[in-house]
Amino acid sequence: MIIKCGLSGIILVLLTIFSVNISVGQQDLGKIKCICIDAGHGGKDPGAVGTKAYEKNIVLSVALKLGKLIEKTYPDIKVAYIRKTDVFVELEERTRIANNHKADLFISVHANALDIKKNPRNKYVKGMETFVLGTNNSEHNLQVAMKENSVIHYEDDYSMKYEGFDPSRAESYIMFSMLRNMHLDKSLMLASMIQDNLVKTTNGVDREVRQGPLWVLKDVAMPSVLVEVGYISNPEDERFMASDAGQTKIANGIFKGFQSFKERVEKKVALNIERAVAEKQNEKNEQVIHESIHQDFPVYAIQVASAPTQVKKMSALCPGTKVYELKSEGRFRYYVVPSVEYERVKVDLQKVRGKVKDCFIIAIYKGGMISVSEARKLERK
Repeated sequence: MIIKCGLSGIILVLLTIFSVNISVGQQDLGKIKCICIDAGHGGKDPGAVGTKAYEKNIVLSVALKLGKLIEKTYPDIKVAYIRKTDVFVELEERTRIANNHKADLFISVHANALDIKKNPRNKYVKGMETFVLGTNNSEHNLQVAMKENSVIHYEDDYSMKYEGFDPSRAESYIMFSMLRNMHLDKSLMLASMIQDNLVKTTNGVDREVRQGPLWVLKDVAMPSVLVEVGYISNPEDERFMASDAGQTKIANGIFKGFQSFKERVEKKVALNIERAVAEKQNEKNEQVIHESIHQDFPVYAIQVASAPTQVKKMSALCPGTKVYELKSEGRFRYYVVPSVEYERVKVDLQKVRGKVKDCFIIAIYKGGMISVSEARKLERK
């Protein structure tokens, strides 16, 4: 359909697809509660075929082992499987399942292959690579995408369902250049950690993290990766992937990558929460100190403004910082970061000067202004 319609037809189809299908997911990833694991291919779609093994069987075993590791280690995390048996699942259905579960991460497991008949040297290519959704259409990345996207040929009415997208034609991949990966940063982080740990755990060949126009990752509303765990067209890789020991090592490698990602992301979230709590507590402490300026001890602060009449919009005097008001000696004085600790206010002075150039430290005692030197003497007493 895309080829027959010409350029105007392509643009119209692309606009139709992306006005409907681009989903904007969460921007910030907090505590991971659900992970969706996708075993590629299945049922009538065998995926890549080796001398003895089928991709669909290898990746199903790896996916189930990976899921069990997560469930055992993190019982509070829900594991959603795209398939747990040898059944065929359409690409769009895989996306729908992940999104319906509101998964925080999506990991799709596959095995790679090259055409040995076309080039006998292809049987020497081996190793592991992890993909994220992207438009880096190098010849290799595009070939991988074409292979993985070719699953739609097993679907009924695929030409209608996918708006004329033909995975075997390079022209069809123009649409991916219009797609913005909303979760690229997190996806790249996850891919990098999975790739590193997978290579270390299996002692496999590192074919690095790549970007490609993979349909199964296109509409998932979460950070997502597609892991090619080896080349079934390579005899050594095929034997390793087909063995139970090899599948266990592969699952362990992916799991360790997920574990590293989880720890990094959740630690960052915890630090942000801790920082927010500390800031809230500091604000509360400042408020208490502000309300105690009539007591019998000196309070230090940073004056950001003074005026003969009251300022209505105090927040504008020092943006992003709580501003307090004091009427003393016939003027309204506006200050920030009140504290009973002079040294703390000295440290804060440099930060406040980034916003208010002419600010300075003041001292307040029994509701009135005194000099800083007087306040320091009172402290010593």
